[in-house]
Amino acid sequence: MLREEVDKQPQTRTRSSAVAVFDAQIADWLDQNLLVSRMLELARADAEHPYAGGDTAFYDYVRKVRRARKQTPHDLALRFEGVPGEFLQIDWGEVRNMAFTKPGLEGHTRYFFAARLKYSRFMYVSFHSDMREETLLRCLIACFQTIGGVPWVVVTDNMKTAVLGRNAQHEPVWNPAYQKLAVEFKFHPEACAPASGNQKGAVENLVKFVKGNFVAGRTFYDDANLAEQCTQWLSHVNTERPSDATGQEPVFRLVEEQATFSALPSTAQDYGFFDCVVVSREGLVAIETNRYSVPAHLIGRALTARIHATRIELFADQELVATHVRSHEQHARIITPAHFEAAFRSKPRGRVMVYRDWLCELAPVVSRYVRELCHKRRADMKEQLLALYELAQDHGSADFVAALELAAEQQMYGVEYVRAILALPTAPAPDESASVRVDQVLSCMPTQQDVERDLAQYERYVANRDCVLDPVLAGRGEQG
Repeated sequence: MLREEVDKQPQTRTRSSAVAVFDAQIADWLDQNLLVSRMLELARADAEHPYAGGDTAFYDYVRKVRRARKQTPHDLALRFEGVPGEFLQIDWGEVRNMAFTKPGLEGHTRYFFAARLKYSRFMYVSFHSDMREETLLRCLIACFQTIGGVPWVVVTDNMKTAVLGRNAQHEPVWNPAYQKLAVEFKFHPEACAPASGNQKGAVENLVKFVKGNFVAGRTFYDDANLAEQCTQWLSHVNTERPSDATGQEPVFRLVEEQATFSALPSTAQDYGFFDCVVVSREGLVAIETNRYSVPAHLIGRALTARIHATRIELFADQELVATHVRSHEQHARIITPAHFEAAFRSKPRGRVMVYRDWLCELAPVVSRYVRELCHKRRADMKEQLLALYELAQDHGSADFVAALELAAEQQMYGVEYVRAILALPTAPAPDESASVRVDQVLSCMPTQQDVERDLAQYERYVANRDCVLDPVLAGRGEQG
């Protein structure tokens, strides 16, 4: 021991693995896609040299062989930076059991839209309660507005809101709304190959970064507080924290990119995303869960819908045929009665019913008033409803609803009362009591005394008529 060198290295024991004798068979088994458990059974049943080792040793050996077979030059991870203004990568992230502290929001799931410029590493993140098509498009537009322009290429994975599938040439089949946005904002849409998320590694890392650096360890009172904290965090990581990839704050390199961006189109502030709709036999088109009317002669036609945040525009070719206030309710019917005038000529009762539905949709007070009117004056319901509709068209919905509310307060059901209220020369003062306004209306109507006098005259007329007619009828009876 004393004569041995101090730095002498110990000898390693070299022995072959008991599984190594099956190298050739394992290669064949992997080509046949056999399970490792089946490989182990075949190895133990081998006639020449049955495997007598442990299961774990066999599994580990096969795992190493499989990994070595996959490590080819084709699997090499290649990194590139791109040039200024070229690539914007987008993706969605999901956070379950969001750390909300407001009662009723505990445990809710939130989704976040993540976008990252490849060159500058500038980041954009916003949280939402869904990942719908419209949400994606409006997030992308908001991102363009934040970074100050439109990059050349927007890279996404194969999410259905962007890519519907692949054709025979393995080319992406774009969602029409996403493709229309790309055309109008002048960027080139690009999709990763299926199961190749590494092709947009910058935003993939951003998704992990948001979960691990922003969400982890934070609490949020509600969605407004979540958005506020996210804005503050983005300001820090974009303007104060150097990027690990570039060594610079993203905001500095963003200036280089902005010089190469395309300008935002004028429609960016109020963009209406594209959809194709078909007019049903009821003259309605379906958008989300709601139905909107169009002119009756378009039944069966395919129309182009532009869905804005607050309105719906419908086009037949290039002609604007209908505009509606957008409804965010569920299963609502938004009708413009004028669209059905062509059908009303042969369906007069349909006109009355459509007008009544339209009136009832104006306000709850109108719905109650119309219901009482139809109950009390059923005999002349048609004339009443047609006249009420004309008043609403002539005076506007706001004044019409106010007049109807005043008439309902005094239990005056009839178009003549509403017309009298609308005919007042000046609008009532804001502090004027309802009784004063009613007195003004009643001054234009017959007094109760006049009504009673007319009724008395009518009763005398009926009584005198009976007296006069009795002898006449008696004479006719004798003659008969």
